[in-house]
Amino acid sequence: MSSQPFISFAGVSKSYDGVHSVVEGLDLDVARGEFVSLLGPSGSGKTTTLMMLAGFESPTRGEIRLAGKRLDDKPPHRRDIGMVFQNYALFPHMTIAENVAFPLSVRNVSRSEQKTRVKRALEMVELPHLAARRPAQLSGGQQQRVALARALVFEPSVVLMDEPLGALDKRLRESMQYEIMRLHRELALTIVYVTHDQNEALTMSDRVAVFSDGRIQQAATPTELYENAANAFVANFVGENNGLTGRVNPYDGEWASMQLADGSVVFGRAGAGLAPGDSAMLALRPERARIAATPEALEEAARQSMNVVQALVEELVYCGDHHRVHLKLGHGETIVVKVPNTQHRDLPTLGRPAAVTWHRDDCKVLPAAAAALPATTASGDTRSDISPSSSASPLIAGVN
Repeated sequence: MSSQPFISFAGVSKSYDGVHSVVEGLDLDVARGEFVSLLGPSGSGKTTTLMMLAGFESPTRGEIRLAGKRLDDKPPHRRDIGMVFQNYALFPHMTIAENVAFPLSVRNVSRSEQKTRVKRALEMVELPHLAARRPAQLSGGQQQRVALARALVFEPSVVLMDEPLGALDKRLRESMQYEIMRLHRELALTIVYVTHDQNEALTMSDRVAVFSDGRIQQAATPTELYENAANAFVANFVGENNGLTGRVNPYDGEWASMQLADGSVVFGRAGAGLAPGDSAMLALRPERARIAATPEALEEAARQSMNVVQALVEELVYCGDHHRVHLKLGHGETIVVKVPNTQHRDLPTLGRPAAVTWHRDDCKVLPAAAAALPATTASGDTRSDISPSSSASPLIAGVN
């Protein structure tokens, strides 16, 4: 990839009232051919960021560049950017072929060239046999494929996707995820993708930028985000997290020590900005914890210098390929352990005490200041970060 970013946000801020910023001081680079997802709860600024790149909103401050050239003076239809919306935004009175051809017609592409490109675009999404139908005659998944074909038909330099799979059921959503990944790989597309679905972002992206309160909290590969969260917000928002709280003990080096409210002391990788005496959160994924069912298991944990806490088994939940075990620690906090569903694995007894163990390098101690999630989390995203002027009408979508 070139050393110069293909897309660049430099010091970009956006305010609608001149007082409150929806996006604040945004710096983000995207390489040519990269798949970057903007992930965050409702109101975090991710969709506003996408709309500024598309040209449907203008930055209050800062610069946005594409291939080194500023985009500020270009209207949406002159930015060489394709757009895919959640609601498809297809023209109901047009056939599928006419919908896909629309971006070419507004660019004055000849009829013969339109026909060739439309056929090729529909073949990309495996729908050439439906060219004569109208949108109402297609399923939701098929309509979204048409919207994708329309965004690709004029061979844009960038494709933007705003919650494109949010209206589909689970099976169709997963199928379309792989379809988009295939097209990204085969066509070497540059994609900027907005979602509130963490699994979707982790599955599809080369990098994920996690937004909160108009700022990027961390931009990294999916593995880095999940395994090495930069702060407590990212640890809580991306995937499932056991956020045990306590106070930081004096420490030196890469390992931090934290005392829980019941007096237990646990160790983990030290996050940035920790100081002795500070409130902290220990981030631990449920699949990394184990239940020591025998004295031998406890002895082995001690030999390996693993963390050990005592808890009471409160709930056992069957989840098919695993069981979720909810346990309460002595000071009232809850810890969840995912136990693989294997024939020979014994589950703990409901209502009985149990020891929970985990390796020190499987957790991280982070400052607790940003531990709390906003009131509306990813599971209840109302998409309030979309401004009134960024409505995904068919007319706007037609300039793809």
